[in-house]
Order: sequence, then structure tokens, then C-alpha cells
Amino acid sequence: MNNDQELAHRIKIKFGTAPNDPASYQLDKIKQDIKALVARGITPSEKDWAEIVKKHCPSAGSYIYKGADTSDLITLMQLATKK
Repeated sequence: MNNDQELAHRIKIKFGTAPNDPASYQLDKIKQDIKALVARGITPSEKDWAEIVKKHCPSAGSYIYKGADTSDLITLMQLATKK
């Protein structure tokens, strides 16, 4: 799994997006918003992540995936800001 695929999977599990979300264009927008916060010296909180994901994936919160949620914010941040 490459970084974008792993990030998309973790976002899907953590924020309950539709099975095909985030699509690549949604993921690009999410990463841009996260990077913009980081560039301003802000470490994105879970609330920031949730708002950004919901903005670009309106399905967020509509699905529940069974299993352990290992999508901590540090991992999400590393995947979103990795080049």
C-alpha cells in the first residue's frame, strides 16, 4: 500500500466515510488543507481533521467499520504531509 492508499484507508476507518471515499481528488484536498494548517504553525487536532474530512467527504460519519481503529492523529499527519 502506498502512502496515499494507507492515508485514505485510515481516514475511511477513523471518520466513517463511504467505501469509495476519500477518492484521490478528495484526498488531495484533505492533504492541502492539513498542510496549510501545518504551514501556519498549527498542529491539526482531531476536530480539525474531522472538519476537513467532512468538508471534502460529505459521507464522513455515515459509515462504521468494525475492527480496531489504529488511525491515530500522528500517523494521519505523517501520511498527509509525506512527499
